[in-house]
Amino acid sequence: MTLCKLDVCNVRNIESASITPSPRLNFIFGPNGSGKTSLLEAIHILGRARSFRSTQAGLVIRFQQDSLMVTGRVRDGEGLEPIPIGLRLSRRKREIALAGTRLQTSAELIRAFPVLLIQPSSSTLLDGLPKARRQFLDWGAFHLDGGFLDNWRGYTRALSQRNALLRSGTNRGIEIWNHELARYGTIVNCARVTYVERLRPYFHAAASHFLGSVPFDLVTMAGWEAGKPLGEVFRTEIAQDLRDGYTHSGPHKGDFQVQAEGRPAKNYLSRGQMKLLVFALLLAQSHLLEESLGAKGCVLIDDLASELDSDNRGRLLGFLNQRQAQFFITATDPRLLEQAGLAELAVFQVENGRVTSV
Repeated sequence: MTLCKLDVCNVRNIESASITPSPRLNFIFGPNGSGKTSLLEAIHILGRARSFRSTQAGLVIRFQQDSLMVTGRVRDGEGLEPIPIGLRLSRRKREIALAGTRLQTSAELIRAFPVLLIQPSSSTLLDGLPKARRQFLDWGAFHLDGGFLDNWRGYTRALSQRNALLRSGTNRGIEIWNHELARYGTIVNCARVTYVERLRPYFHAAASHFLGSVPFDLVTMAGWEAGKPLGEVFRTEIAQDLRDGYTHSGPHKGDFQVQAEGRPAKNYLSRGQMKLLVFALLLAQSHLLEESLGAKGCVLIDDLASELDSDNRGRLLGFLNQRQAQFFITATDPRLLEQAGLAELAVFQVENGRVTSV
């Protein structure tokens, strides 16, 4: 899906803004604190039904306002009529609409308008907590495997029931939940492994473009001892689980690493190289989605110049020029456009929450 119209109301310091983006490259310039990132945040809210900067709606809604609203139109292919989408968020309520229909959950919205975010803190994808890496895998598997969400929900329900039994101090009836948890957990892990296998060639191509011929690879960890059936792991770990009151093993403990020659890449790359590797990983995810679904994705890049020198900025922009996805890129220095090439682009200036087309 490509975003072809965006209207923003009361998102942080943006009282009202309306833009018609390019289907390819969109540059958003302005000084720090002007509202550049808030515009990206609005697009993220439109595609994910949540902010990437705060879990508290009150911090995202403009001061002294009761709610925010982000609406837009997305197009799935040339010549097709755009589809209206929108979201209204108050401190206590969230309303989502897609093609004139009110949605009860965000899943259909996320599927209809896939949005990926790359920001300065994205480097924690490689050196931060495993939760972010599990979310990366699950977002990709969700879009490529139609049954993934139901299986993941089945797993989390069974995990909640099993943990409740463990906290009560008894294992009476726990075999029922062991069976359910093992069944759904095995399916979830297989979906993650399959996703990484499909992602791998796209990642290799992107990493080679950014970092040369270093033999990077993606290695998944299931979240339990390799080679053992998950149901057997639950039975052998029952004493430890009862003692601590929670389930130690399973996909909720899964992870992955980027390795080079068998070593974690994060152990020897510079911060700039780490950022390029994260770019490679996330842009590979976008490319796979585009190739698999036959539709463009939307990628948000906040503060592109952060920790990248001129050569690497040029390398990144050259890579983006080769892609058909839609990009929204924030920066403080308009001279970045000198490296942007001749691809179809739009430029927006943000000052004190006011957005204008340049």
